[in-house]
Amino acid sequence: MRFVQVKKEKSLLKDLQVCEIKIEKSSKAKYLESKLGTSWSFEIYNHLEPFFHLRACIDTDVTLEPGEIFPFPTGIYPQLTNPNFTIEVNSLSGLIYSYGVVMCERVTYFPYTFRDEIWIHLENKNHEGVIIRPGQKIAQMTVKQLPRIVIKYVDEIEKSDWKINSGKTFIKLIKDQIRNRTKVKATEQYSREKIMKLYGENNES
Repeated sequence: MRFVQVKKEKSLLKDLQVCEIKIEKSSKAKYLESKLGTSWSFEIYNHLEPFFHLRACIDTDVTLEPGEIFPFPTGIYPQLTNPNFTIEVNSLSGLIYSYGVVMCERVTYFPYTFRDEIWIHLENKNHEGVIIRPGQKIAQMTVKQLPRIVIKYVDEIEKSDWKINSGKTFIKLIKDQIRNRTKVKATEQYSREKIMKLYGENNES
């Protein structure tokens, strides 16, 4: 029975499009491979679920304080060989449910033209500090296929027979809230302490 299932799944792979990605490991990633005994190459769990883990390419432990956002290098330089694809990076479910740590962007994309190291901005949603260790898995990466977009400007878009009232009611509710809302400041004022916490003491801007 197991043999039949595996044979069926392998036949499904024949219809999947192939996306080739060239990967360069940073010098620090190669150093950590030797130091930690951890491979920076991607583990392939299942070809039908092409997700790959990204690791924290750091020398020492980093403590994320509650509410803190911190950028982590991954030691991975990707190169897509086909512009019809884009790299998608998501939060790691294990970090979310176990520690309350998420990517602050939630989802981020790296297109065909991207030729740099992938960095991950993690945010601690927990009420306690969370330690991120060298080589720890911090995000997952996959690819998405992109269509070629053609934009056509018109005087009026066509109406659809499938339009439902719930969508119209929701839009009307939003417009009513905007009309009746009180005026508020458009920007938030940041203290010097908050700016230094976000960008560090060496920020020159």
